[in-house]
Amino acid sequence: MKLSQDHDFSLFYQKYKDAIYKVIRYLSGDPEEVEDIAQEVFLNLYRAFPNFSEEKGSFYTWAAVIAKNTYLTYRKNRKMEYALEENSSLESLRVKDDFIQDLETRILEEELREVISSLPEPEKSIILLKEFNNYTLEKTSQALNISSRTVSRKLLRALDLLREELEKRKVAL
Repeated sequence: MKLSQDHDFSLFYQKYKDAIYKVIRYLSGDPEEVEDIAQEVFLNLYRAFPNFSEEKGSFYTWAAVIAKNTYLTYRKNRKMEYALEENSSLESLRVKDDFIQDLETRILEEELREVISSLPEPEKSIILLKEFNNYTLEKTSQALNISSRTVSRKLLRALDLLREELEKRKVAL
């Protein structure tokens, strides 16, 4: 028996809506979810309504199966949404981690600048040329007009002074 779409569905809805809601409430205890799923169920029932045949079983059984399948599809989609939300929250945590690391780096750089600026000459210039400008030992000695051996000794002395001052300030490298 084929049913006319609008009129017969309206009769079906009036007769079976409470039973369909009961099936959905049994599957899901969340009232908001029940409403969302019920809308989907009745939409799916309306679409499938012309395919119903009494030969395949009762109207209620057919509708209950559609309700169950709609519920399972809904839950599967919600799980995927939760997974996406978790991944996006992990991404935001990574951004926050990067932010914290950048902040720590900036603080460390500022402390380092302050300590270097407090060094006596020629140690300050040797650190800046050799370590920050990547000058070779020879090029540093030429720039400062001192011997390479003096640059080497003063560099070691400057690094010791840096380490001591950073330890005093409790700056961890």
